[in-house]
Formats: sequence, structure tokens, C-alpha cells
Amino acid sequence: MSEVFIGRQPILDRDMNVFAYELQFHQGINPNNKTLQATAELIKEIEDNIGFQSIVGNHNVLLNLPKELLKKTALPQFDTHYQLVLEIPNNITKDVDVLRHLKELKADGASIALDDFIDDESSIRLASISDYVKIDPESHSEVQIRKMLADLQDKNIKVIAEKVETEEMFLYLKKLGFDYFQGYFFTNPLIINGQKLSGNKLTLLQLLAKVNDSNTDFAELSDIISQDVALSHKLLVAINNPAAMIPIRVESVADAVKYMGIKRLKFWVNMLMLSSMEDVPQELLTTSLMRAKFCELLAEASGYSSDKDSFFLVGLFSNLGAFFKTPIDKIVAQMPLAEDLVEALVDNEGPMGEALKVLVSIERVNSTLESLHYDGLSINQVGKSFMAANAWAQQVIAD
Repeated sequence: MSEVFIGRQPILDRDMNVFAYELQFHQGINPNNKTLQATAELIKEIEDNIGFQSIVGNHNVLLNLPKELLKKTALPQFDTHYQLVLEIPNNITKDVDVLRHLKELKADGASIALDDFIDDESSIRLASISDYVKIDPESHSEVQIRKMLADLQDKNIKVIAEKVETEEMFLYLKKLGFDYFQGYFFTNPLIINGQKLSGNKLTLLQLLAKVNDSNTDFAELSDIISQDVALSHKLLVAINNPAAMIPIRVESVADAVKYMGIKRLKFWVNMLMLSSMEDVPQELLTTSLMRAKFCELLAEASGYSSDKDSFFLVGLFSNLGAFFKTPIDKIVAQMPLAEDLVEALVDNEGPMGEALKVLVSIERVNSTLESLHYDGLSINQVGKSFMAANAWAQQVIAD
């Protein structure tokens, strides 16, 4: 099979809630009939093994397919309860077949998003049939952006800012008036030099450190959790969810430790503690879970299966800087992590650090294909692990 992979990026609204996920099909530098066939085969494989709706969960989807596959017979299947938005390039005004297929798809309820709007004749014409347009803020001056926003929003067209990579950029573009924002900017928070952790965050970090200390035994872990009434309650609710598959009703933290095992319990405690943080978008937790599973899957598929728990923890903690709005090196300095985990998190060194580099490349989806190989794994294998990790994270959040 030709090397094809699917990237996924969140699109958030002005309150940092997920509006949709964009799925982007990447076919290499020179797409041809062979890679188009490989894309169609990959779509079928994902549908058969994972299901596209599981990748985006209970959210809308913005679908970025090769224009040759923008037709009913080629589209991936999604739940009709959620909006399907088809992304189109800004150079298809003379492509009669594509425009005909788009008209049919729009009649069936799909919406259209115009990519890379540049305020020329072709873009303006295509915007007239679009519900959304995407603008790359780095390609235009502020004056140009303000004019484009005013013109488009006057026509009730929603505008998406592309390539938003930092919280600082998000705040600037939000002030300009964009409706939606695409990228992983929420993982790159605005950090004020010299700012100290608040008392609550410091307590939470100390608790995270203790829970993940390899020297913490069952009794200590039970005692730590029991002292936090809110955490204990959330944990018992989560454990007694049918999805947890515990054969009896768990009434105490001590029972939870007994029936779940320390590894599984630590995962739930980590997740619940991170989800309890204020002023943090839920997508940050979803992304952290996805990163954890992705790193674990890479470990299992390569030569590091025996270290998969460490890979999982590195992925989960890779966003701690965004949770606490503090540089990651300051965070891990207060946690009793093994040296190889610290090197991976701070400097992206070692096998786990390389896994994080691959992860960031596939999240950004603007890297060279060569950067998506990992320890003998092909782009296809890496891409499938990424999709599987996304589906797993969506399921965990839903449960």
C-alpha cells in the first residue's frame, strides 16, 4: 500500500469548547491513482476496524479528502446526528465534476468549508456556496484580516483561523473576531515568567507526584485518595460505571485498590485529578489521554513492549505544562519520575522522547512524511495507532 495517513486536529470555539474535529488525508507529495486507491482502502479499513465516528466522538467532523474522493460513494460514514463539513480547495471553480458532487452532497445535508481563503475572485465565488471559510492568519496583514472577517461574517459565513499554535495567538485572533480556531494551541499556554503555582495547584501536583511514585504501595495509595473526599467520590462513581467491568459494587477506596489493581487505579486517579482542574479546556484532557495511548501503542508495536507503561505515562504527562501553565521542566522537577521519563518529557530524548516527537509531527500535520516513521514502523502503522488512540480517548471520556 502507498504511504497514506490520517491526521486529526480539533477546531475549538471562542470558549475553547470543541466544535469539530478535522480529519485530513495525507497522500505524500505527488498524489496519483495508486495513492488515491490506498486512501480509499484506508477509509474502508478504518471503518471496518475502528469506525470513523469513534475517532471524533460526539462531535461534528470537518473532512479534508482529496477532491477526487468528494462524492457519495467515497465518503467515510459518520453518525447523521452530527454535522458533516466537507473541506474544499480554493482552486476548483472550473472543476465541473467536483462542483456537481458538492451540490449533491450539500443537498443531502452536508456543509462546506472553503480552505485557504485569500480574497481573490476564485475564493469569493466559492465562499458563496460555503458555510465556513478557513484563513491562515500568517498569510495576511491585520488590516486584510479585519476586512475579510467583516465581509464574510456579513454574509453569515463562519470563519475558522488555521494554524493556531499558542494560547497567545488564540487570544489575539479571538480579539480580531474569528469564530473558530484550529490547532493544538491549548497545549501551548501563555506562561508568565516568575508566576508561582497557586496553593490548590501545588497541592494537586504534590498529590500527582505521590500517586505516581513507584514506591507508593497499596495502603499508602488508599490513604492518599481517602483523604480527598471529592476525589474519592469521583473515583467510586467511575469504578461503578458498567464500562469499568468490576464484578461487584465497590463501596470504599480500599476495595477499589483491591479489585482494580494499582496500575489501573493510578490511571483513573490521574485522569480524575487532571479533569478536576479549573480553567482547563476538556480537550486538553482528551488530548493527554490520546497521547498516552498513542505512545503505549508505539511501544507495543516496536521493540519497547516491556516499557509500555512508561510510554503511557510519558504521553499522559506530556501536557502537564499546559494543565499547570508552568514550564514542563519545573513540573517534573517536583515529581519522583525515573531519569528516562524526565529526559523524554523535558528534552524529547530517548525512545519515549522520539515517540513524543512523532506524536507532535502527526498532530501538526504539516511535517514531512519522513518524520512520521518510528523504530521501523511505517507511516501507515503510525497513522493507524494515532487513529486507534483517538478512538480510545473519546471512549474513555464518554464513559
